[in-house]
Amino acid sequence: MLESSHHLQPVPDDCCIIRLGRAPKDFPEDRKVLAIQLGDCFNLSTKDKEGDPPHLSVWVNALTTPEQAYAFLRTKHLQTLVLQLEVDEIRAIVAHSGNNMMHPGLLDVLWVHLASQDGEEGQDVLLGFRGHAGITGLDNQSSPEKLLRKDLRAQLAELASKNCYLLFHE
Repeated sequence: MLESSHHLQPVPDDCCIIRLGRAPKDFPEDRKVLAIQLGDCFNLSTKDKEGDPPHLSVWVNALTTPEQAYAFLRTKHLQTLVLQLEVDEIRAIVAHSGNNMMHPGLLDVLWVHLASQDGEEGQDVLLGFRGHAGITGLDNQSSPEKLLRKDLRAQLAELASKNCYLLFHE
């Protein structure tokens, strides 16, 4: 059985992660969504940017269900898009910059332990907290070129567009 590793250690390559996002207004019933519709789902939030290291908040599917991950969201929507990505595919992304240079290995997926409100790590406040992780390499320091970050987000969106579905809430 998979267990969360030490804080900031790599998530195993064979894991599937989920990212929750706002569903496009025109999300089709056949679940086929274009990558361009998912671009905003891979922008770092203010809280993500302030992380150490900055990271895009994701969840390891084997430890956290989409419903459990939803409980951690600050902004709740009636329809939430569940985006599923494979860790090995994320790490294999090669970014392209404006000068036609290729940049492999910019993205990684690390365990990012959540802290309770009093700052203590590992408090079991909500079910699924052990599955929290982060995609690193999308911030200004890791990828200083704006075109590089845009390309990385576009490639993540392309991967996610192949495996996503809606999660409904009351």
